[in-house]
Amino acid sequence: MHRFTFSKSLICATLGMVSLPSFAALQPESDAALAGETQRTCHFNRDTSSDCSTTYRYTILTNNGREMLSRIDFSFPETDRLEIIDAHSVQPGGQPQPLAESQIDTRMAPNPDQGFLRAKQTSIAFPNLRVGTTITYTVREHTTAKPLMEHFHYALTFGPSPVRTDVFKGTFTAEQPIVWRSELMEDFTFTPSADHKTLVVEQKKPRFVNYINEANNGYIRQVPRLEIGSSSQLQDHFGPLAKRYNDILAARLPDGAAKAVAGLKGLPPEQQVSGLMRYIHDQYRYMGDWRATDRGYVPFSLSEIEARGYGDCKDLSVLLTALLKASGIHAQTTWVSRGTNPLGLLLPGTSSANHAIVRAEVNGHVWWLDPTNPVFMPGRSMPDIQDRWALVIDEQGAVRQEHIPEAPATVSMDVKKFEHFNREGQARTTAQVQMGQMMLMQLSYADTDSGVSATDLNLCNNFGKEISDCNITREKTGFVVPERYTVHASLTNLRPLENLGGQLMYKPAFMTERWDSLMNYRRTGQLADLYLGDPEKMTYDITLSGAKVAKVIATCTVNSPWFDLELSSQRNKGEYRYLYSVTQKHSWLSHDAIMSAPFEAMLQEARACNEQMQQGVQLNTQG
Repeated sequence: MHRFTFSKSLICATLGMVSLPSFAALQPESDAALAGETQRTCHFNRDTSSDCSTTYRYTILTNNGREMLSRIDFSFPETDRLEIIDAHSVQPGGQPQPLAESQIDTRMAPNPDQGFLRAKQTSIAFPNLRVGTTITYTVREHTTAKPLMEHFHYALTFGPSPVRTDVFKGTFTAEQPIVWRSELMEDFTFTPSADHKTLVVEQKKPRFVNYINEANNGYIRQVPRLEIGSSSQLQDHFGPLAKRYNDILAARLPDGAAKAVAGLKGLPPEQQVSGLMRYIHDQYRYMGDWRATDRGYVPFSLSEIEARGYGDCKDLSVLLTALLKASGIHAQTTWVSRGTNPLGLLLPGTSSANHAIVRAEVNGHVWWLDPTNPVFMPGRSMPDIQDRWALVIDEQGAVRQEHIPEAPATVSMDVKKFEHFNREGQARTTAQVQMGQMMLMQLSYADTDSGVSATDLNLCNNFGKEISDCNITREKTGFVVPERYTVHASLTNLRPLENLGGQLMYKPAFMTERWDSLMNYRRTGQLADLYLGDPEKMTYDITLSGAKVAKVIATCTVNSPWFDLELSSQRNKGEYRYLYSVTQKHSWLSHDAIMSAPFEAMLQEARACNEQMQQGVQLNTQG
């Protein structure tokens, strides 16, 4: 479990693909790097431990496939067991050659960046790989039962891959009847036994699905997937865990936590929440400790958390829940699937959630609090937990499913800029920038991570291509960020104008890039959905002086389900003023929406409106 990823550059995403001007498409099968076959058998024991044996067979089709198989790694907890058996390779026209023991290496896996982990890693390396080589190996695994888990839950996904899957067959057995749910699995057959204690899943025919030349913020949000378990009931999977959480919360607050609560007594609830979030941030590190045992979902006790001074998401969330409850604020620990692209809940089992947060009721409003993040904005959910299911523990140990809504678009950046041109075409620029929501949280994080001077230099660089004598004036940022925050800037812009065929042109930096990239999506036939980040509104009020403009910009307005856009201008006593705003209403743009006729119409209107802002200017010879 990892905290939200903040950008130091203040540029507010990962399929691992680069946006290219070539055509995007499903990759042709002839480009497949490997041909693969997978045969898996898994038995789920009564105590929810499991024993699985999987045989993989790969034939190398391209040099890239050879690189993909250069070294194969398996990581597993020290409490589990993993063996590599029956591993061999076959060269084209040759005989099977067993993999030498020296090519199998097992060692302790490195600790993660934020925590201690007792895990092992086994790596295998087949010699003499080349196009046409086939390798085969079997992995036998025993996974130990996790604390307080009485029902098993197992998930499989079949996402985009450069591997052509010729065969997949999974045989799953259990000591109790198996239930399953699937999505987009039309290419597979499901054969249960009469007593439902065996389920065979088999691919109907060879399958190759991969995507090329998609945008770097593109995601395939729906993929074939299967979840199996021993119950479809939320309480069966999470009830024993919920009881343990409530038992932990019933304990007396440790001294440090009690003192923090007492110090905030009498303040309005919003300030108490902010104060307790700051207390955890100041006193505790986000760091997990899994050395003694694989705790699974189970937190340490409140006294253990305070003694350590650090914890992972479940530790810090149960601590925050206890602090809020002691302050008289209704709070409940909650499990979610954190990340940019969460999957829906097929079976409500313990393989679905990967993160713990807190649901709090603050003056009649629900706040979703994540104490692992390095910044906090009161009342605002982080983007990586918005618009998804949440599993909430109540005081009686019942677990219910709720939905965390997508946050509404509010102002993230309000720019007021004044540019005065001199006779050489340079501009003395002053600006006032009001920041909010994620833009401000990125700023606060950058101050802490990189330092204020580095962040100020970064801010300066956003005001022009060539700047000098830039000065930034602003208040100190902190862990709790306000709803609005003001940055003042003064600088000389050495190249605010572009000379196009002898005509000096002024082109605002925010002019057409957004709309051009969406036009390119349609033109190149991209297929992924696009993640845009937190819904937001950006406004610009720009005044030019020291020059004459060639035209008066016509007012234009664009309204759609996805974006709103407004542009107007004013001329007054030698000054020319742009007023511009754009609102991004949602975090996601689906492929179907982007390719629709209404979206195309919106794009055409938005680009035409933006292109009006390119303005010819004539410098005042007396300026």
